[in-house]
Parts: sequence; C-alpha cells; structure tokens
Amino acid sequence: MKGLDKLRGKLLDYQGKSIFKFLIIAAIVFLSSLVFQLTADSLPRIFNEVEILQFIAPLTPILGSLTILIIGFMLVYFFWRVRDKKLSKYGELAYQKSFKFVVTGIPMVLSIIVHSFIPTDFIIPFENHQNLTYYLANPLSQILLNYSLVILVIRIILFLLFTGLGITVVIRALKIFGIDNMALVYVYYPKESTLQNHEIYSVIRHPTYHGLMLMLIGSIFLRFSIYSIIYLSIFLIGINIHLKFVEEKELIERFGKGYKQYKKDVPAFLVRFKDFKKYLSFIF
Repeated sequence: MKGLDKLRGKLLDYQGKSIFKFLIIAAIVFLSSLVFQLTADSLPRIFNEVEILQFIAPLTPILGSLTILIIGFMLVYFFWRVRDKKLSKYGELAYQKSFKFVVTGIPMVLSIIVHSFIPTDFIIPFENHQNLTYYLANPLSQILLNYSLVILVIRIILFLLFTGLGITVVIRALKIFGIDNMALVYVYYPKESTLQNHEIYSVIRHPTYHGLMLMLIGSIFLRFSIYSIIYLSIFLIGINIHLKFVEEKELIERFGKGYKQYKKDVPAFLVRFKDFKKYLSFIF
C-alpha cells in the first residue's frame, strides 16, 4: 500500500507486526461507536418504562450519532492542537505520541456512515407503528405511497450508484495519495510531504470527504427516511466545522492568499458540471 512505509517510519516503537495493535484499537473503537449508536436508536424500546426516554424517543437516534461525531472530531482536533507541544517535547516521536487521536477519532467518524445504512429498529423492532420515531425511521415511500415496486427499484439503483461511487472515490484517493496522507502524517511533518498536484484538486478540494458524502447519499436512497437525511446533515455540518476551524484554517495560515483564492475557485465537495470529465478520469 502506498505510503505504508512512511507511516511505519513515524511509528518507530511499533515496527513489524506490532503496528497491528493500532488496527485492533481502531476496529474496537469503530465497533463500539457503532454499537453505541444502535443502542441509542433502540434505547426507548429497551427501557420502555422510563418516561423521559419515551418523551425524547425521536431524538435518541440523532443524539447517539451526534455524540459520536462530536467526540470523533474533537479527538482529531486534539491531534492538531497538541502538535507543536509534542514536536517540541518528542521531536521525531511526536506523531507516534499523538497517533492515538487519529486511530480513535477517525474510526468514530466512519462509524456514523456505516450506522446510516442500518435500520433504526435493528436491535429492538418497533411495536407501535403510530409514533413519531416510526415515521422518521421508515421509508417515506412506504409511509406515503404504501408500496411501489417502481420506486423501490429506483431507490436500489440510486443506492448502488452513489454508494459504489463513494467507495470508489475513497479507494482511488487512498491509492493515489497514500495511507500516510490519510493518517495525517504530514500535519506534523509538512516539509516531508510531496506537493499534491493531481488534477482532482482542480475539481474538488477534499476528494475523500466527497467520497464519504456520496456514501451517505447512498444510505438515503437505501433507507429513504427522515433520519437518513438528518445523518447526512449532521456529517456535513461536522465536516464543515472541522474544515473551517482546523484543517483549512491551517492551510490558510501556511499558504495565505493563495489558498483563500483556491477556496473561491474550487468547491469543497460538489463537482461542477464543467469538471465532470476530469472527475470521471480520476475515478476510472
């Protein structure tokens, strides 16, 4: 995998198979975050005698994902926040000392995307079909139009299209830019990075986030519910806050007016029609 040697070189105390320790941690964090969200989805049905939970029942799925999103982005934020202090104290080991924020924060954010594909009543099915949570969680086509095979087929096609496209974009970004870039190595060591002048950056500023957004759009067509739209909105709000106050804030500090102009010229996630040919060349 491209960039793996570079990543290993920044984790000096975790050479050989010991690097898999981080993969295990990431997997545990991801699964724990997913279980937390699924539990929050069904919390009012798990504790059906708790009145306050019945009162806030429509909000628990949203609060579960929002909680994970906030914690995930805060961990990534701390990774950036402690950089200067860690570099001053640990030098070449600074990234390794801060890697715990990456290996926990990013899996938490990714768990939100996977959660968006899973039905709200995955743990405990709905018994009462006449409550607000049921209407927010179930397909709008089923609630409003009862059942339509044509709409179902269209939904499945769009689900496969957007989800497949999103996965393809993320994989392409990983292959082109490397796992070292994805793991934020060059946040700590910008002078060691190579200039990324790939054509995709003239189309969208953040291809990986774009791919994740496409997956969430795919989940909307799969579930076709109000909740799935809310999950996409939560993700986009979180990403934009992260970009404004963390990632792009630093890029502006580093590159000044040049990056400000770049922001004006190139959209963050959406592909303009005139750039669609370049976009397709990146994917295929």
